[in-house]
Amino acid sequence: MANEPTPELLPVRPAAAIEADPQHSGWLIEGLWTQQGVGLIGGAPKCCKTWLALDLAVSVASGTPALGRFSVRERGPVLFYGAEDAAAHLRTRIESIAAARRIGLSGLDLGLILCPSLRLDAAHDRARLAATLAHHRPRLLILDPLVRLHRIDENSATEMAALLAELRLLQRRYQLALVLVHHLRKSDGSEATAARGSGALSAFCDTLVELRRYDASNRSDRR
Repeated sequence: MANEPTPELLPVRPAAAIEADPQHSGWLIEGLWTQQGVGLIGGAPKCCKTWLALDLAVSVASGTPALGRFSVRERGPVLFYGAEDAAAHLRTRIESIAAARRIGLSGLDLGLILCPSLRLDAAHDRARLAATLAHHRPRLLILDPLVRLHRIDENSATEMAALLAELRLLQRRYQLALVLVHHLRKSDGSEATAARGSGALSAFCDTLVELRRYDASNRSDRR
């Protein structure tokens, strides 16, 4: 039997020799979203998920507090892709959020990605997204909603894990925070408890912001 070549060693460095990353464990939006964190804004339909995503986008782009409460540590460019809303509609929403904070759109470093389709499960579209990120270098990328950005089985752990791994690769390569807007599933018909689809989605998240409707007439909703 011929001698097999000696396998190449995997690179190993002592932990103490790794340069510290002071931003990795810090906040992008204080108490709400970490620097370079990935996660979901989730909830039932019509729970204002897109409104919240746009609020975060305006906050990071302008350096103003999210929801008037959560301070932004360091402002920076933001890219937003809305698969379900026309650009003019998104502009109107952004303008209303900015007006409430008494800031204008002209100085807001918030870009809308304008393409009729973006398939995260397609290598060509991921390459276009990567090139766009390399050019604009956003601090925050928001994709809304996840269900419109692929054609795989979201209940398949194998397929979803592969897609999310590609997103994590982009997040690390371009050192950005990533927000995915997504529906949450319901366990008992009343409360959303986890990301709809494969458990790979929940495992992917550093942060999960959950929106719920509040019915003032139902005391059981009061927390």
